[in-house]
Amino acid sequence: MKRRIIALSLAVVMGAATLAGCSGDNKKSANNGGSANTSAPAVVDEQGKVNGLMYKEGLPLVDEGAYKFSIFVDDSSPTGEFYMLNEFQKQTNVEVDLRIFPNATAKERLNLDLNSGDYADVVGGWTLTDSMILTYGVQQKVFIPLEDLFEEYAPNISAILDLPGVREQMTAPDGHIYTIPYVTGDTSVNYSPYINSKWLQNVGMSMPTTTEEFEAVLKAFKDKDANGNGDPNDEIPFSTDPNNKHIEAMAGWFGMPMDKFGLAIVDGEVVYGGASDAYRNFLKWFSGLNKQGLIDVELFTQDKSTWEGKGNKDLYGVSIAYGSKEFTGYAGKDKGDYDVLPVLNTDKGGIWLRDTNGFSVFKTQAVITDNAKNPEVIVRWFDNVFELENGIGVNRGPVGKMTFKEGDQYRSIDIETLPKEEQEALSWSNLWPQALPKYLPAGFEFLEDNPAYKEKDMMEETYEPYLTKAIITNPWIGLDDVDRYADISTALQDYFTQQQALFVTGEKDVNNDAQWEEYVKGLSSLGLEDWMKIRGIETIAK
Repeated sequence: MKRRIIALSLAVVMGAATLAGCSGDNKKSANNGGSANTSAPAVVDEQGKVNGLMYKEGLPLVDEGAYKFSIFVDDSSPTGEFYMLNEFQKQTNVEVDLRIFPNATAKERLNLDLNSGDYADVVGGWTLTDSMILTYGVQQKVFIPLEDLFEEYAPNISAILDLPGVREQMTAPDGHIYTIPYVTGDTSVNYSPYINSKWLQNVGMSMPTTTEEFEAVLKAFKDKDANGNGDPNDEIPFSTDPNNKHIEAMAGWFGMPMDKFGLAIVDGEVVYGGASDAYRNFLKWFSGLNKQGLIDVELFTQDKSTWEGKGNKDLYGVSIAYGSKEFTGYAGKDKGDYDVLPVLNTDKGGIWLRDTNGFSVFKTQAVITDNAKNPEVIVRWFDNVFELENGIGVNRGPVGKMTFKEGDQYRSIDIETLPKEEQEALSWSNLWPQALPKYLPAGFEFLEDNPAYKEKDMMEETYEPYLTKAIITNPWIGLDDVDRYADISTALQDYFTQQQALFVTGEKDVNNDAQWEEYVKGLSSLGLEDWMKIRGIETIAK
């Protein structure tokens, strides 16, 4: 999701006497405290203004020219202009000094700003990390707590925090919330296998429901010129997205689906499954497929363009992907040649790991710093961004131009139908800095004149009865443990992936007890138990 293009605007020095929200003259060291912004009780005058500045209810938020704040963000835009930012200024009378940098240079620039004390009122984007929240929020108080401001001034943000699990993920170890939530609708399963139904028809077989039937289908794909091009030797029965292999997820067919670290769900509990009998049984079966020539020989060596290129030539019978169009090159809106491969062995406890509960939570996307005067205005400004029609605007396009209200729904038009100059202004990357928080309710759907076949919806419908609960993939780690945790995580994931490849390709024999025990001991030597303790995971599945 990180987007890199060009740096567009640098800091603008603001005169202190002109705008209440300017912070160009408010330079402080990065450890100065600065919690006074939220300490004074709010006073509402007879005009309905909080502290003489912000209207507590309704729009605009302030009188014209009364408030301006700055945002630092890593993002990109071909033009440097964001249509919805201009719309929000019209709605709120709040001006925004956007300081935008490409991701490649943003981290260094932000560190310089934080060290000098001349940092923006809001810091947002993919540059922020958990450890920065802990350092500059929990410890140094440069990033201010926001939960009280949310409760007082932000009903939309408060409703998002009340979604299942969101408040827990947003709350730092000291009990405060330092960031504005970025919650996006997501699929319950991101990556799963897709099977070529045209090949199934060509070899005269039906959709497999067990691993035995699946193996038989792969053999038929290999032996019977399944793609019908006259060459019986060019078929690749099984492959996967090289950047998101998700091979360990198929261990769910043996009762224990796992993520890329080897974490699994057993009876609703998060356990470590990468040393389990279920995972080993999966590897025995899958390495057996490889011995029969049913697995892509480049499974562990190809890059994404190679994978896509072979898929474009109709060489795959099955591939794991986010969606089949990722590797087929098919650009049509109708259903292509691929169907969702169902969860196998469901009659024997076959299951699949749920990736999300229908939405994803990014908990480090935007903070308000102690340089910000009247942070309640900024909180209400973001809360206005989360109004439904504004959410539609930043996600799909402004209401009245690219989306149109029809009853209780909204119709989205194709951007190609607009004049050329409007197509550029209203392109997705020019609507809103997409690295900043935005929101549409999970499951929100637009009416479309030419809707595409919803392959992911079909996948979710097929998988839903056999999904576990989701694993929280980005837990808070205490500041004392964050470096150790990061080091172990990297080492464990690399080792888990490397050993998986060795077992699948036969360089190590998964049937050999001594070699399996050597692998398991390797996990421990890398700090598996410490890593689990830091995450609060108690069980290594047997």
